[in-house]
Amino acid sequence: MIRFLLILALVIPQTSFGDSLSLPEALRERLEMLVTQHPGEFGVRIDDIKLGETVFAGNQSTPLNPASVMKLVTTKAAIDLLGVGFRWKTDVLIDGILQSKTLTGDLYLRGNGDPTLDLMRFKLLLKSIYDLGIHSIKGNVYADRSSFPPDTHDPGKFDDEPLRPYNVGPDALLVNANIFNVRFIPNQESQSVGLISSPSNFNIVNDLKLADRPCAKWPKTPSINNGRIVFQGSYPAACGMKQRQYNLASPSFYFENIFLTEWEALGGMLDGQILDKRTPESAQEFLNIESEPIASAIRLTNKWSSNVAARNIFLTISLQPNETADITTSRLRIKDWADQRGFDTQGFFIDNGSGLSRVGRIPISLVSDILNAAWMDASMPEFVSSFSIPGVDGTLATRFTHSPLNARGHLKTGYLEEVRSIAGYLHLSNGRTLSIAIIMNGDTLTKNPKTLERLVESLYEIR
Repeated sequence: MIRFLLILALVIPQTSFGDSLSLPEALRERLEMLVTQHPGEFGVRIDDIKLGETVFAGNQSTPLNPASVMKLVTTKAAIDLLGVGFRWKTDVLIDGILQSKTLTGDLYLRGNGDPTLDLMRFKLLLKSIYDLGIHSIKGNVYADRSSFPPDTHDPGKFDDEPLRPYNVGPDALLVNANIFNVRFIPNQESQSVGLISSPSNFNIVNDLKLADRPCAKWPKTPSINNGRIVFQGSYPAACGMKQRQYNLASPSFYFENIFLTEWEALGGMLDGQILDKRTPESAQEFLNIESEPIASAIRLTNKWSSNVAARNIFLTISLQPNETADITTSRLRIKDWADQRGFDTQGFFIDNGSGLSRVGRIPISLVSDILNAAWMDASMPEFVSSFSIPGVDGTLATRFTHSPLNARGHLKTGYLEEVRSIAGYLHLSNGRTLSIAIIMNGDTLTKNPKTLERLVESLYEIR
């Protein structure tokens, strides 16, 4: 028996018997310096999940701007409040008479905030309408967005970059995140630059000229001229084919464009217009489609840091007990959820659920408490798998590729001007798992983008 125990002690790492983890001295000194010198701009907490012990913490009660790390709050609250089996439903209704594959009347598409309604699923929705017997619409098509508040979102308000995809606002009938993919294709033979957009059938003007120079920069940002999207300037042939995503149109115009394109491709006919309108009580349900369970939207939000998906999830939290979502109600429901779970919410303010905000604030202690609680919940696999894996996928696919962290963590990062943040789980080589949360605010701390990355890499040296 004694011999067996001696062998067991040699085989199993010492820390597996419950020994507390400790920071390397150099790392501890570095963190203590940051905590002391930046009391209002730096917060950190490192917990050993297995033992439920805090390895290091500093300024953990200080409210800080977390940028996209705020998405962890939105997504975990959604899992708890809506349930892991929650699905969004998009309804199709008719107000008129359907006879001989012709609808004499109006068709309504009523959205409820599904952030995963991509082009493929939208095409399948229209095909289902066609296959179920509507080939011609002698009336209007209406997009019903009324389950979300009236559209007052200004995509240029945050940073004067209205065409960037991260500035897309929430929408109850969001199709493909309102994104256009544009490919730039240089042609040496014709000395021209081709533009291919998806979806197509959009008013893009191509005034690009092919140039023989190094690919130091290329004209990626178009101008807007009388409703036309104009790409102009010289495109270096050395750049090869490029692809970029844009938010080129309002959700209403995007919906109109993609509906017309795909409906005509099916052979469908439309005599009327495509407009926005609430569905009348006289309309009859024709069909509906459901999204995948909420885990799909959670992965889109955290792994790929989709702001619009986070915004839609955030509003859905208040939509479920009400007929119309409300941003203030969503904030209150998340605050109540956190209080009921026993989290300390002092200093916490969630703005729009995405972290794309100058006023959102959260203390490190709340981030850590959510991470630790989530690890123990039955929904842990869905939540943790929504994070990026360093060097493997999501927003961290090209980071930590040559680091001990490669494929050894599930992490969410945040980035805004004067904000750097990271939170999630780090899996050590000795089998232990850390929950980590670090937020840096201010120009001094965020000037060097590698500062946070080096700190996280140093955590892997904990023994």
